[in-house]
Amino acid sequence: MLRQKPLADITVRDLTFNADIGYATFFRHYPNLESLLEDVAKEQIDQVIGAVLPVMGTANALDACKALCAVVGAHRAVWVTLLTGGAFDAVKQELLLLSREYAAMQTGLTSWLPPDLGVSLSVSCTLELLVWWLTSPNPDSSDNIGQLLHKVIHERLLISETFN
Repeated sequence: MLRQKPLADITVRDLTFNADIGYATFFRHYPNLESLLEDVAKEQIDQVIGAVLPVMGTANALDACKALCAVVGAHRAVWVTLLTGGAFDAVKQELLLLSREYAAMQTGLTSWLPPDLGVSLSVSCTLELLVWWLTSPNPDSSDNIGQLLHKVIHERLLISETFN
C-alpha cells in the first residue's frame, strides 16, 4: 500500500481490506496505525542488524555499510515511510539502543571520541544520509550509498577506531 499512497492517506479500513482481515482483528493486535508502524520498524531494524552484524564481526566497516544500505534499498518504500512518515524517532531510538549494546561488547577499543558520542553521531549520520538518499529524485545505488556512508562515518568522523 505504501507504494500506492502515503502513510497519512492510509486508513485502518484500507489496510484491513487490503490484508483481507477483519477491522476488529486489527485492533486486537494494534491500538492504531502508529503502533503497527513501530512493529514494522522493529522488524526492518532486525533485518538490518541481521545483515550488518555478521560483517561487523569481520571488522570490515565498508561491507557493513554496504549491507545496511542493501537491506534499506531492498525495502525502500517501507524505509521511506519509516524515516519520513512518523517513525524516525522510534527507528533512531532502537538503533541507538542496539548500537550502544554492540559498542559495549567491544573490548580494547581506543578513540579520541567518547564511545557513546561516537555511537550517537554514527546513528544520526546514518539516518540523515538514508533520508537524503531515500528522498532523492535520482537515487544512487545502495552500493554507492554504502561507500558514501562509510566515508562519512569512518573516514570523516574517525569513528573507525571505535568500531573496528
